[in-house]
Amino acid sequence: MRHLIGIAHLACALALLAGCAGREPATRTDVPVSADMLRGADLYQTYCIACHTAQMHWREKRLVRTWDDLRYQVTRWQNAAGQRWSRQEIDDVAAYLNKLFYEAPCPLPGCGGPPS
Repeated sequence: MRHLIGIAHLACALALLAGCAGREPATRTDVPVSADMLRGADLYQTYCIACHTAQMHWREKRLVRTWDDLRYQVTRWQNAAGQRWSRQEIDDVAAYLNKLFYEAPCPLPGCGGPPS
């Protein structure tokens, strides 16, 4: 049963990626004032979830311990995937992941963790 659920999730992710393949996220160069977790969730679900399941974030040997670690990893992997996200988009995705998994202290309002 778990195998069927995993296959269903993979199929949904692939269908989503196929439908969004030509879409590029908006690029903005403004300095982030606050993070938008809903936008971060959308970006993550669109571009990352096919490879990065929840297990990636709660595994024992995870790489993220701080907000800076999280921003670094989001930046690293969006570059590896050929995305050109703005600083705001990186902060939005980091905020979404911070709220779900890490709860690291962070400097932005809406960043999913306690203020740093």
